[in-house]
Amino acid sequence: MQSKTSLKKYNTFNVEACAEHFIKVDSVAQLMEQLPVIQKFSQRLVLGGGSNILFVGDYPGLIIFPQIFGIDIVKEDNDSVRVSVGASENWHQFVLNMTKKGWFGLENLALIPGTVGASPVQNIGAYGVEVKQLIYRVEYVDLDTGELKTLNNEECQFAYRDSLFKRAGQGRFLVTRVEFDLQKHPQLHLSYQPLAEFFNGKSGVSPQNVLDRVCEIRQAKLPDPEQIPNAGSFFKNPVVSHSEFSQIKEKFPKVVSYPTDNGIKLAAGWLIDKAGYRGMRQGNVGVHSAQALVLVNYSESNGAKLWQLAEKIQADIYQLYGVSLEPEVRVEGELNDI
Repeated sequence: MQSKTSLKKYNTFNVEACAEHFIKVDSVAQLMEQLPVIQKFSQRLVLGGGSNILFVGDYPGLIIFPQIFGIDIVKEDNDSVRVSVGASENWHQFVLNMTKKGWFGLENLALIPGTVGASPVQNIGAYGVEVKQLIYRVEYVDLDTGELKTLNNEECQFAYRDSLFKRAGQGRFLVTRVEFDLQKHPQLHLSYQPLAEFFNGKSGVSPQNVLDRVCEIRQAKLPDPEQIPNAGSFFKNPVVSHSEFSQIKEKFPKVVSYPTDNGIKLAAGWLIDKAGYRGMRQGNVGVHSAQALVLVNYSESNGAKLWQLAEKIQADIYQLYGVSLEPEVRVEGELNDI
């Protein structure tokens, strides 16, 4: 265990923050050995790739940094394959590897930053696909009880950018492995408008074609964290009732929306863009010029400055549209002075 550990290299916003205590575990066995130490801390945070987190100040508790790797075949037949994947595997590399092997279903989720272990926690999704559609079960350790458990897909209680793991709160459950059911015969998902338009009328479209196009779209719209520090989409797309949508539509006829089982999903990027924030800069932080859903860090060391901008956007969006924006990015740490 380390003390007073800098977290700058562990978050893609590249902000300065310090963990009061920091522990790295390289296997499930080592994690279980360290449980007596881990359980002494009431405030804990499991940190993966750091691509979906904003530190607004130092973290006063224990940060657990798992490094659990490996990809194994659980079962395979002529039509499908089930793979068990270590939580610390890079998500995009996993998608590339599976598609190259001819095991399909993940291609719409290419180039999402982060680790495999974060995928069920957040129920990541993009371009018409959510990871819940591919997960068979999840193995995790309950850090409170010390038990190694598995949950099947239904037990994970997946929802839009949400799951049982996320609702349990940071530091309760540590995902160790995820099992995915992948197909050997492609079942392409091309309903997302940019994909539908691009592939319209084209024959012989392959999963690799879809993966390549998804990467092109993401690279055109989203900045590379290595070039401009960011954490991808900062806010969730809000879901409103049909009556609320009618009122918004009356005032803003061109609002971008999608029907869901729970109401109407609004494109948060569109809301922020039309509020005048796209490309806006506030000191050393700002809103990306190509995608208003992405907050970027030009050269700011204080994460609280990014949060200050996020709160301003939330307030203005509510005033303009009557819609509350919820962060998709986790906000952690004791808030710094601004």
